[in-house]
Amino acid sequence: MVRITGDFQRESALDSATTDLLKEFFAKGWPDPTKLNKVSRQAAILLQEVRESFAKSLNVRSDEIEFIGEPDLGFQLGIQGLLKSGSKLLYSAIDRQRVFAVASFEKNAGRIVTQLPVNNNGVITQSQATDNDLLVWQVANGETGNTQLSPNTGPMVFADCTSSGVDLLPKFDYQTALFDSTSWAGPAGIGILVIKSNAKWSNPLPHNDLSRTPTTYSLPLLLASAVSLENYLAQIDNRSKLKQEIISFITEQITDVDIASGSNSLSKFLSISIKGVEADRLLLDLEEKGFAVDSGSACKSADMQPSHVLAAMGRPIAGNIRLTIHKKITEQIVKEFCIALYTSVAKLRGN
Repeated sequence: MVRITGDFQRESALDSATTDLLKEFFAKGWPDPTKLNKVSRQAAILLQEVRESFAKSLNVRSDEIEFIGEPDLGFQLGIQGLLKSGSKLLYSAIDRQRVFAVASFEKNAGRIVTQLPVNNNGVITQSQATDNDLLVWQVANGETGNTQLSPNTGPMVFADCTSSGVDLLPKFDYQTALFDSTSWAGPAGIGILVIKSNAKWSNPLPHNDLSRTPTTYSLPLLLASAVSLENYLAQIDNRSKLKQEIISFITEQITDVDIASGSNSLSKFLSISIKGVEADRLLLDLEEKGFAVDSGSACKSADMQPSHVLAAMGRPIAGNIRLTIHKKITEQIVKEFCIALYTSVAKLRGN
């Protein structure tokens, strides 16, 4: 088994501080916070403390936060909960597949749906919309890291923060927003849906009570996510420098490379396409050298499926690999990765 010394995959193992606390979290977080017994009351107090901690980090009110155990469900709740009779739905060609699925459902139901194109740099082309319409707005792309300017005023906005997380909070007004715990190296299976207090939102799921979302999340994992977020914010962040080192090396040492991540992209994401190599073979060769990377679409069930994001941007798809630069990545790991990448590309090109 190859020992991975440089993990540039989207998924990230929990930091040791959080992992060490997991046993304690499961010991404290098993009771149902809605019940009246003592241990449940203690769990309810713990849950409220976690809610307030997230609210502070996400710059929202604590009563605007809903926790969900399946982050992808947040797209349906956040989008369909805002749609009214006669609302048009606008989304972009680089949105996640879950957004595509919601848009397809609404279109089949007779709603007017518009897919907004993007330019070569992944900038969404904005369109006129009324205050009765809903715009899905991606704060940052999960493959390229490219960020967007604030959307035009007018329509309601669902802010997709699943990739940007706390690295770039929305600087515009929105009605609903979705965050994913994995964006700050927290555990999978925890989503945070923000429903602003002034939003005219209603639960689109079948329900017979006043609950806004299913309470199927794991309280112990929620506690782990909160600690992960605190640790993430406290860690030193050298990713911008490390990303630039990788880009500089590629630009100087490897020919025929297209870098889809622009100057406006988040420091943690880098997408490159290398002419003359097959992405799957490059991925496996790098793995043999101890470096794990991603390839293909970041939001499809089959990882090696071609990227609809790059296709929408008109960028090369073949030979594409994606790097997620985690805060634990060191300068030495980056230097070793660059050498490994150069060697792998030369080998696969037959040089």
